[in-house]
Amino acid sequence: MKIHTIEITNYKAFLGTYKINVGGKNLFIYGENGSGKSSLYYALKDFFQSSIEDIDLAELENIFVADDKKGEVRIELIFKPDNQGQNREKTYQLSTSKNDTRAADDTSIRDTNRLKSFLTYKRLMDIHHLKKEDSINLFNLLVKGVLKHFKFALTGGKELGELWAEVEEAVARTTSKKYRKNKKETDVNGAIKVFNEAFSELLKKDSPEYILKHALPILRKFNHNIEIELHFPQVRPSEDYTRVEDARVDIAVRYGGKTVEKPHFFLNEARLSAIAISIYLGLIKRHPQAIPCKILFLDDIFIGLDIGNRMPLLKILESEFSDYQIFITTYDKPWFEYARGFLDKHSWKTLEFYAQTSKEGYDIPVIFDDQDLITKAKRHLENGDYKAAAVYTRSAFEKAIQKYCEKKRKKVVFKPKLKRYNAEDFWEVVKEDLSDKTVSAVEEYRALVLNPFSHYNTESHEIGTEIRAAIEVVEKLTAELKRK
Repeated sequence: MKIHTIEITNYKAFLGTYKINVGGKNLFIYGENGSGKSSLYYALKDFFQSSIEDIDLAELENIFVADDKKGEVRIELIFKPDNQGQNREKTYQLSTSKNDTRAADDTSIRDTNRLKSFLTYKRLMDIHHLKKEDSINLFNLLVKGVLKHFKFALTGGKELGELWAEVEEAVARTTSKKYRKNKKETDVNGAIKVFNEAFSELLKKDSPEYILKHALPILRKFNHNIEIELHFPQVRPSEDYTRVEDARVDIAVRYGGKTVEKPHFFLNEARLSAIAISIYLGLIKRHPQAIPCKILFLDDIFIGLDIGNRMPLLKILESEFSDYQIFITTYDKPWFEYARGFLDKHSWKTLEFYAQTSKEGYDIPVIFDDQDLITKAKRHLENGDYKAAAVYTRSAFEKAIQKYCEKKRKKVVFKPKLKRYNAEDFWEVVKEDLSDKTVSAVEEYRALVLNPFSHYNTESHEIGTEIRAAIEVVEKLTAELKRK
């Protein structure tokens, strides 16, 4: 099962209905602040979480929804193939009046939710505060971060983060006549015992639950040439039972086969980031993988990764999670532009999210599909940026004729380097299959709009009506080529 379409109505930043065509591909999204990219993250997270937990969509409704439209929050996903592996669409809806994710005869959404494969940069923020004067303590990063939602047999149906919360609550509770000190000591000891047993199991090398089993091979792919071991001394209560002690996870490091005596000096943020993300991805890999739908969503995760870790992470995702549908968001535009040049266009799609101020003065998301160049051209035309509109129209023209040549296996003159090809090389063979009327219209607007406006020319006059006509010509050309 892969997501083909996402439709969101009046959820968080999304005012009205937004339809996002994913097409079963991985999705790489650039979004400026306030553009709705994190709202997309939480919409999908809530959708899958709703399979086991009640989600109050009314609390998540966009606050600017008109009174007569209130109560219509909806998240709808269309998958293909369906949960039976058949090549047909399957639709699930989560709304204020409907929830398709809990069907008794279809556990696919619940199975996906068990992966806990939604990670935001906030859960890795502690990386930059891990270095202490004498040591590095990974406890909070693991227990309150990447392992917070992890559960297995010894957690008794609860998440690890819940077990730790029970320890903290037991310690924080004050004694009274009704709640004696000996009762508190019993409760604290009991909560700590359950937590220690569960957490310790994750750090035993011979345990099937060993958290580094899949993490270490992933860590090696970051090419830092380090090996790690984690040690947990066991949490214990203070003498007066007002706090806990030894809530720590120590790390032993080998670099190039040699033990690093002071890892707190050796492990910079890049290596700590690699360790954290490796553990997180390794945990996902240890879950049962034979499920129909596997999603991995990393929201702004590159914020916590330096440039040396970013490309290795993309390669790790493509090699280790090739059977997952991956969603990545970032607000780093230069990195987005750089990285998407390395992505396989057959398996990845890119989108751009922008925040546009409405007439009423609040921001609404505007989504650009990077494969829909004509939509971008129209958008720039509406904003009066005629040169940009012309450039995108020309790009749409070039894309249309190149795709047609690829589909029809047209013979194009050979050139030793791709950069030496130009639109004329493809147009010369494509126009042989077109009517004289279409060819004449395209060549008229190539000369009048598409070519001149793509270059610096103080004598060219960008006229909106001509650009609008050029857009219509390219749209008709694209439609005609698709029919052939």
